[in-house]
Amino acid sequence: MTLINWEKRKNPTKQEIDKFAQSKKVTPVVAELLLERDIVEDSDIEAFLHSDVTELQDPFGLHDMDKALELIDEAVESEKKIAIYGDYDADGVTSTSIMKLTLQKLGNKPIFYVPDRFKDGYGPNLERYKELADQGIDLLITVDNGVSGKDEIKYLKDRGVKVIVTDHHDLPKELPEADAIVHPSIPGAEYVCPYLSGAGVAFKIADALLGDEALQLIDLAAIGTVADAVALKGENRVIVTEGLKQMKNNNHVGLSALLDKCKVRLSNVTEEDIGFRIAPRINALGRLENASSGVELLTTGDESFAKEIVDETEDINARRQDLVASAFADAQNQIQAQKDNGVIVLKGNGWHQGILGIVASRTMDQENKPVLATQFDDNSGVMKGSGRSPEGFNLFTALDKHRDLFTAFGGHAQACGFSIEEDKLDELTKLLQDEPSQQGFDPKAPVVKNYDLQLNIADLSMDLIKQVQQLAPFGMGNPKPIIKLGNVSLSQMRSIGKDASHLKTQITDEQHRIDAIGFGMFEKAASLTTNLCDVYGELGINEWRGKKNLQLMIDDFQVSPQAQVLADLKNVYLDYRNKGLSTKILEHFDAVVFFNEAYLEAAKRFNVKTDLIMYNENCDGKNVLIYDRPHNLELFQKFIKNNKTQHTALFFHTDLTSRYLKPDMIKMKALLKYLYSHQNITMEGMDLVAKYLNMQKNDVDFYLKVFFELNFVKIVNGFVEKANASQQRELIESPTYLKRLQRNDVEKILIESSFDDLLSWMSDYDCHC
Repeated sequence: MTLINWEKRKNPTKQEIDKFAQSKKVTPVVAELLLERDIVEDSDIEAFLHSDVTELQDPFGLHDMDKALELIDEAVESEKKIAIYGDYDADGVTSTSIMKLTLQKLGNKPIFYVPDRFKDGYGPNLERYKELADQGIDLLITVDNGVSGKDEIKYLKDRGVKVIVTDHHDLPKELPEADAIVHPSIPGAEYVCPYLSGAGVAFKIADALLGDEALQLIDLAAIGTVADAVALKGENRVIVTEGLKQMKNNNHVGLSALLDKCKVRLSNVTEEDIGFRIAPRINALGRLENASSGVELLTTGDESFAKEIVDETEDINARRQDLVASAFADAQNQIQAQKDNGVIVLKGNGWHQGILGIVASRTMDQENKPVLATQFDDNSGVMKGSGRSPEGFNLFTALDKHRDLFTAFGGHAQACGFSIEEDKLDELTKLLQDEPSQQGFDPKAPVVKNYDLQLNIADLSMDLIKQVQQLAPFGMGNPKPIIKLGNVSLSQMRSIGKDASHLKTQITDEQHRIDAIGFGMFEKAASLTTNLCDVYGELGINEWRGKKNLQLMIDDFQVSPQAQVLADLKNVYLDYRNKGLSTKILEHFDAVVFFNEAYLEAAKRFNVKTDLIMYNENCDGKNVLIYDRPHNLELFQKFIKNNKTQHTALFFHTDLTSRYLKPDMIKMKALLKYLYSHQNITMEGMDLVAKYLNMQKNDVDFYLKVFFELNFVKIVNGFVEKANASQQRELIESPTYLKRLQRNDVEKILIESSFDDLLSWMSDYDCHC
């Protein structure tokens, strides 16, 4: 199991937060989150918190946008045949859909082609380009791909086909000789938002061609932006924010049908719904089938046809989930067998090639190691594979050293795809094992993650959710804030889900509680030695039967440092405070320790066959029992500081319970007032005074002794009278009163507290900690 070290993203002081909140007119919570994200300038804060359509940038700021529009306008006006070449993931499907709908709004009827993951591979494919050219196309527009298609695009150019490349991926050393390349990162012509998704680039073309009418397509651009995990900064925030608003207008019957199938209400759709419900279903099409149906879904105006595609999509997604679960379970034996390997290489047993990346990703999360997941492909006769690696390990660098072993290879630092002959896979596996050490990557080192807010359960509220939501949409570059709840308990833990792997629990402190869910966390919770934890998670709302309740989605929980200290101390200290003692029990200990000599002398008369010693004698390494309680806490503190015992039983006997009564200020004042207002009261008459004032006689004796010590009263001719005190005195100046307070502290901490609370107090002084 991967260890996680949680660190605060940043640590602004309370004074800094309050000052920032006041000057920027935001709440302290929003102020802290902005400071953590280095969003401090007024203009940046305004753009971040209040993204709207007016912040969409001029589309003609993109490289070759003017050329692309000329080509498209000419092709539309001349009624030329236009083809769109897309990609099979959610970004590619939405890019293709945006371009198709844009051209249709201009009066053109384009054809489109979405590559097949298994037949065509990623990006430009020469065979498919030949087929399109043979169909007599005049213009090809690539979306979400194309910059790597130098040779393929040259073929089309040689056939007299015009080519517009729209892409956002990393640029190769040589760009293709297309008629126009619309890309946000062309050197010398970098766009103001260089991290647009493929769908974002396609939307900018729609914006240039259609103007305000393009806003009807921004919801599709939002899906591609979230799905492709590009940074939600700058214009990307505007695209997602406005896209979510646009979804509520129900412009696309296919998207509405998909949301309905996902049980997402149009009025309440969020970026999380895109990331966890919509995008996975669209991606499933390209993983198991052909993603062309996804384009048909997002561009159709036929509700019944849309419903058919959605039902098919749901079936495919469910099959994808089952295939992933089966393959991942099948992989566990291989994972266990390679537990000492630096890089894990999995060989599929009939695994579907479309889910290899997911299996690699889940294994990476589980083991915190680079993973290659492979499966033999009957059509090509080679192993097809997909790799994933954690931050800190460059998978592309590791594999690129052995490029000669692959029949095909591509990717980047954290993900790759490849083909390799089966007999060379074992060779590659051996060559990769030294790579983690060569790159200085330790898979056993804890993974560092950040949390944003440290709060108490009492701080969690619907209003807090509203404050946090001001920073939405969340995603890459703007993660949803993680809340830390420190030193809380997990209670009422139970397993849920088909495989009973998920955790449903309540997080509690002494006075408050909140429901919580932790996916895949029941086994970890069941193995806890203590339920006192630090919990990290995202605050949300669980709606059930029309009722809304707060709920924490748990990202992680760890035994808190304080809980670990208590667990360690429980290996040393034993709670004997409510146990009965006998001579036989005492003789199990190496020594019995006393704080009061009177108890020590009394114990000696019983001839106990063990050492009877005072608290100031050395007890290091011994098994001891503390028999009585000290008169003040300092004595006990010194004992636990100076004696590293093997085990210590805490009995804390006393027969002086009446002396541990808490002084009652009201009764003290009542007694003093009575003595001041009455004459001829003798010490012998105090029984009657106590009875008249409804007080215990021992309380009256105690209060009277304090009054004498503070010179509030005196004895004159056998009578108690008011003294002529020359200065005001504090009760704590009375030795008797101070002693009583000290004994009350002993009673409260050593006797009345729970064992956990007692050990928690002791941990500040104990030499075992």
